[in-house]
Amino acid sequence: MRTARALVPTSVRMEQVIVAVALAILAIMIAMALFGDALAPMDPAAQSLRARLKPPGFEGRSGIHWLGTDAVGRDILSLLIAGTLPALLVSVLAVGLAAVTGVMLGMIAGYRRGRMADLLLYGTNIQLAFPFFLLAVTIVGIARPSVSLVVFVIALGCWVPFARIAYSETMQVAEQEFIEAVQIMRGSRARILLRHVLPNIMPNILVLASFALGTAIVMESGLSFVGLGVPTQTPTWGRMLSEGRDYMQTAWWLTVFPGLAIFLLVLSINICGERLRDITDPELVGR
Repeated sequence: MRTARALVPTSVRMEQVIVAVALAILAIMIAMALFGDALAPMDPAAQSLRARLKPPGFEGRSGIHWLGTDAVGRDILSLLIAGTLPALLVSVLAVGLAAVTGVMLGMIAGYRRGRMADLLLYGTNIQLAFPFFLLAVTIVGIARPSVSLVVFVIALGCWVPFARIAYSETMQVAEQEFIEAVQIMRGSRARILLRHVLPNIMPNILVLASFALGTAIVMESGLSFVGLGVPTQTPTWGRMLSEGRDYMQTAWWLTVFPGLAIFLLVLSINICGERLRDITDPELVGR
């Protein structure tokens, strides 16, 4: 008699393993962001010119530099751990702002339709016509860089998909019979949208938010790479990439490890987002 495990297709078991690994990586990244000071083996701001540009595994006076050191002798592993918080915090805030704004505008336009829907579609088309980095450089270049400004700029680049999804989903939900029943009972527009429309479109919004989070992390890293990121003494992964590009031939670890951290975090989020989509999609549930 075959065991229950043998009855599970190999592809399904492999997918489960991949999702488990992605969740583990994501959990490690979140722990690094929350408990970075305790997890960092060394002070990320500590400099030592005697230990500058040392390869991974170098043992210095302060201990072993498992991922090497940078141009001023700072420990790369400690810098990576310290840079996790800005990457996640700014991205989560930006996606949250983009989701709230986009969903609110999309639901109102999808329910009212008419000119409101036309304005939303025109606005999203205009937004999509501008390359994100050109828009970001213009805004941050004119205004003084700050955490709130970076969050706003990234949210400005992420709100369009939320608005379009909320708009299309709201139009479909608004045609249902239970919405007509609430209208007959003279339910207010806010009550209909918040208590009846929003819960029905929330699964798709959550899936979209998971993918948007990965995009926001790449945006934040890109802004930091060109010097338009969060103005703080805390190191960021994008800034580490920018500082290490002049040493790519002599000290490859300065760019490889920050780039690998960005890649693993975004990949893990996307894998978890795909799994969340499979769970919430009615056509895939039960397969």
